[in-house]
Amino acid sequence: MAHFRRDITYSALDNELTPPLGRSAEVTPTMITLDQEHDDATNVIIHKVPQTKVGWTHIEDLDSFFTRMYRYYVRGGFYPMMMSDLFYLLQFIFIVWFSTFLVHCIDYPRLFRNDPNANRSEKLSLSDVIYSSSVCVNNISWTWWCLIVLCSFIWLMRLVISIYHLYYAYDTKLFYNNALKIKESDLAWVNWSTIQERVREAQPEHHMCVHKQEINELDIYHRILRFNNYMVAMVNKNLLPLQIRVPCIGDFHYLSRGLKWNLEFLLFYSPWSPWENCWQLRSAYKDNSKRMILARQLQRQILLLALVNLILSPLIQAWQILYFFFNYAELIKRSPGSLGLRTWSLYAKVTLRHFNELEHELRDRLNRAHKPATKYLASFNSPITTVLAKNVVFVSASVLGVLVVLSVYDEDVLTVEHVLTIITILGCILAGARALIGEEERLGGACTGPARGEELLVQVLGHVHYLPTAWRGRAHTKDVAAHFQHLFQFRAVYIVFELLSPLLCPLVLLSLRTRALDIVDFYRNFTVSVLGIGDVCSFAQLDIRRHGHPDWQIHGRNGNKTCNTQYNQGEVGKTELSLIAFSCRHPGWQPTELAQRQFLRSLRQSIHQAKPNLNGLNKTMLGSFIQQSIFGTNTPLPALLSYQPKQNYRLPDMDETSDEEEGGLSRSSAGLAGASSVLGASVFELGAVPELPDEVRDMSVSTLHLYDLQLAQARPNVSACCTNNCSERPRSSRWESGEDTPLLHRP
Repeated sequence: MAHFRRDITYSALDNELTPPLGRSAEVTPTMITLDQEHDDATNVIIHKVPQTKVGWTHIEDLDSFFTRMYRYYVRGGFYPMMMSDLFYLLQFIFIVWFSTFLVHCIDYPRLFRNDPNANRSEKLSLSDVIYSSSVCVNNISWTWWCLIVLCSFIWLMRLVISIYHLYYAYDTKLFYNNALKIKESDLAWVNWSTIQERVREAQPEHHMCVHKQEINELDIYHRILRFNNYMVAMVNKNLLPLQIRVPCIGDFHYLSRGLKWNLEFLLFYSPWSPWENCWQLRSAYKDNSKRMILARQLQRQILLLALVNLILSPLIQAWQILYFFFNYAELIKRSPGSLGLRTWSLYAKVTLRHFNELEHELRDRLNRAHKPATKYLASFNSPITTVLAKNVVFVSASVLGVLVVLSVYDEDVLTVEHVLTIITILGCILAGARALIGEEERLGGACTGPARGEELLVQVLGHVHYLPTAWRGRAHTKDVAAHFQHLFQFRAVYIVFELLSPLLCPLVLLSLRTRALDIVDFYRNFTVSVLGIGDVCSFAQLDIRRHGHPDWQIHGRNGNKTCNTQYNQGEVGKTELSLIAFSCRHPGWQPTELAQRQFLRSLRQSIHQAKPNLNGLNKTMLGSFIQQSIFGTNTPLPALLSYQPKQNYRLPDMDETSDEEEGGLSRSSAGLAGASSVLGASVFELGAVPELPDEVRDMSVSTLHLYDLQLAQARPNVSACCTNNCSERPRSSRWESGEDTPLLHRP
């Protein structure tokens, strides 16, 4: 009779359920005894885990593991994470306590001397206007006590979540120290590409992913950005109704942090979401026969979530007002003009995001575009507004200066009624008026005209990578500036949008009910199962053949133009530009699809064939960007015409052998960075611009050249010159383009 040893612990090949901190001893070979009655009993090894170190072998949820690994890197290590969570909990307690103190523990009639019999010459102390503890507690109403109990419950939940995150953060710390050989003290000087390389080197030793012996950069990005890629694709395909129409104002795109959280909770994280777990879509969403049933279920879930938001909106509104007041009160007091600064909206951060782009990569890219974007919108300041603002600054500064001098001479001036109020209001008016004047006007004038707007917008496009091609030649018009302001808004507008979030979220969610069937179809049509990864968005595969846009393809020997339908293709060249960006950031990554390699090779050849002529005006976006990078935007024309480059462009020998003839990867398919960096080096190594990383130069050059090609294909009759007769174009062609873009498409 066969006997199976009972003291053996089997380590599963897939979906191992052992907690990350619970693994201890090295797994020994599993033995099965076929016959115990004979001395020569046969023992058979059925499984042996090639494991040298414990703790990170055959991880079940690699999505959460890699996400924690990335957050550990972004937040600076274990101790900064612990301190951040601790102070967040303390801030929560402070906000609740301080709000209670302000409402119930201060004698406001005596503080403001509203009593007719009050002695206004009497000097009050803090004890005179603050109630005692017993009186303060008695003043608290039962409704306020209910709010305190609710806040206590939320605080306890947050405490449990923080402990949970710190528990796994410590395991991540051990992974960095032992597996990756990176200490927390060295984390600030290590870039993300180095960490990825260490993870790839640790995979053969620790076997974190059981299905693959080796993992590449795209595998890691798929794990971390699985749900983010779906969100980017839905916004790119205009699936989510993020456009709001306001009477007398018009349409504007709206996405707040609260609305984004609700959408992610509904579509990815809730117990009834379409996802069975972090890596697998529910099988029902892959069945075409159940699409109507799932759509009705999703409609009910959306309605329920909208009702919950509507019921809780007063509490959320009060909390947001307190939160923003405590966060921005000191900033507004210290620098009122900061509200006039611009920031990228949350909608812009989703719209301008590449597939497979991490948060810090997107943030760095948008930060590089901040300065030219600010200058671009500042060029639209009205002369009348500037004149009025200058006079307001003169009057406000004069009155404020007199009050400050008098206060310095005799501090009793500050005791005069409303003097401090007048000083504060004048300071705010002064800062707001200076913000309306603009930086260049304050420095002594600015270059105006159509060329100025075109040059600045080209600089912005070189970093953000996504702007409608219909804006080319019309960047100096107010229509384009008004649309661009939806992406690059004032900080004051950002705060107002966040404060309106509790009121607008239910409305947007209710409008989402009409898209329920489209969402179900989107999941079914654009989800692919990848071995060792799970279900991912097909757009994130960067598949040019399936999701490429015909107008963004490159004609040539190796460039085969796709014929995808409007439903399958990525808008505004999202698939092509995402492939370029990922290839530039990871030069060692080798695309597996033939169409991807052909596209990158064709783009390399096209870039080297389109050498910009520096001895003339900027006829293309790429030429304009290079001229501005070398000379600046205010260099006179004679200096441009007399300039001679130090060296010619170095054109490497191109491998013309096709992939079919080689039977595998050609040596010219190892990403785009190897070729575009040659062009970038010959252009940018002239000592006239600050040093930029190679991948930044590569992405900017490749993006602008691809836009030039797309513009030439989609609108061959429109001149690309940004200085001659731009205003003479007929206004009937203002939004003509070869595609529907999220910024221009009306649902």
